[in-house]
Amino acid sequence: MSVNTFRAALVVDGEYISAWQYWMLERLLASRSVVLVGVIFRKSVTGSCLRKVNTFVLNSLQYIDGKLFKCPVTARVPSSLLPLLGDVDLCEVGSKRYQTLLAGEPLDLAIDLSGQEPLPELMAASKHGVWRYFYGNPACLSDRYANIHEYADRRDEIISGVERCMVGQKIPECIFYATTSTDTVSINRGVERTLWKMADFIPQRLHELAQIGAADFSRNVRERIQPSSHPVRRYASVSPGLFITLRILWRYSNNFLRRLYNALFRNEQWILLTKTTENITDAGMPEHFHKWIPPRDRFWADPFVVEHSGEQYIFFEEMLYARGIGHLACVRLNADGSHSEPITILERPYHLSYPFVFQHQGQYYLIPETAENHTVEVYRCEEFPHRWVFEKNLMEGVEAYDATLLEHDGRWWMFASMRQHQNCSPSEALYLFHADNPLSTEWQAHPQNPVVASAARARPAGRIFRDAGNLYRPSQNCAGVYGRGLNVNLIRQLDLQTYREDVVSSYLPDGEHDMNGMHTLGIGVGISVTDAVHVHRRLGMFDRWMARLT
Repeated sequence: MSVNTFRAALVVDGEYISAWQYWMLERLLASRSVVLVGVIFRKSVTGSCLRKVNTFVLNSLQYIDGKLFKCPVTARVPSSLLPLLGDVDLCEVGSKRYQTLLAGEPLDLAIDLSGQEPLPELMAASKHGVWRYFYGNPACLSDRYANIHEYADRRDEIISGVERCMVGQKIPECIFYATTSTDTVSINRGVERTLWKMADFIPQRLHELAQIGAADFSRNVRERIQPSSHPVRRYASVSPGLFITLRILWRYSNNFLRRLYNALFRNEQWILLTKTTENITDAGMPEHFHKWIPPRDRFWADPFVVEHSGEQYIFFEEMLYARGIGHLACVRLNADGSHSEPITILERPYHLSYPFVFQHQGQYYLIPETAENHTVEVYRCEEFPHRWVFEKNLMEGVEAYDATLLEHDGRWWMFASMRQHQNCSPSEALYLFHADNPLSTEWQAHPQNPVVASAARARPAGRIFRDAGNLYRPSQNCAGVYGRGLNVNLIRQLDLQTYREDVVSSYLPDGEHDMNGMHTLGIGVGISVTDAVHVHRRLGMFDRWMARLT
């Protein structure tokens, strides 16, 4: 047996587990990092009459939500775990087989999916303790109540994560947590994204533990989980009562009226903004800017600034609404702040965006976002800036968004937002890879992946830039809605074992200057370019008054 293979026991309350848990277990066993040596069954805790009524009301709400928005909660579909077990021993708590399991060869860990408090004797028998999931804030141990409080309270993000319980600890230790964007309309969409994303948590953290060892893993946990950002621990009274149910019903009606109003009296369009830049960390601030508004049949987004032969060019995504998929375009920036007519530089039968242009050995290359094609593609420039030819695929069989390269300490690093399941959001988990050459096809995954797991700051938002010896990574804020705002993050540590960053500035337009969002920052010589959602208001000043009122 490999030294990186963990002996684990699984704790469940019955034969059937949720579909997302089945998928987690299937991936874990397929990775060969875990050998399952026993399955322990615990009796379910009988709920009170009030809890049963609340559960019935919640199930009814989610059933109606699934019908209205065509989004049933597939993550909770019951699935028998028996097909995954083979000849694994099954036992009940307190039985002779259970005692034999505890007295036998030591366990490395136990994975508890029962939603109950951990068994003390199992914690004592497991080297790395009992691992279990938690959901929401206030936190609970049952996926039945994921996203209920967040949706009712109009919060932007849903917290979820993994904690481990070990002998001698007064409270469980949070070893990983992530945030998922709430959906402004459907409660079920937030639940689906949260649960399917959680299937990766335990396999990823066990992979990290195996790769870097217990000491470095514990150090990463301490640095990853800051005390100020630790989820609140309250496991009592998390089931929804009548008051929360009424608030959920009110939010449904409120969302419907808001969407109807926007459809009748507003039109939103992505545009570009330019401004002169002095303090580079404030380059994304939407003040003292000049608007570049495209024709109403299209939008412009994802700007990148490239200097060539003493002139500056802006590469960006252009999408014609009638065509439905994006292509890449370019303009030359004039000295007076104006620009040349846009010229299309790259089209494909699938969507293109995020034109990341870089130089290597005197040659220009372009990496567009091609997640729809499940590739990370690189193109070589034959005639700047208009002619680009396909060079190779850096990655295949992946759904990677907004790949961004950085050369640092003799290595090339690739940052990309990725998702492992189609029902997850593509904007909430940042993955990091490294290679010795930017044109390599053998990118090695960072053991901490995902290095950022937050809807508010994971997805890349432009080229990583240097200022005063520091590295800054622009990122998108997609909490609550895609492209809500921009962050600038200071990279504190970047090496083969650890990645750390802190947000140093954040921009959320939220209606200011007739803008409702932004999500990419391009830095040039003395100039910065961003994109923004421009609101065309059909009711003029009355609409602005309504926006302030609401």
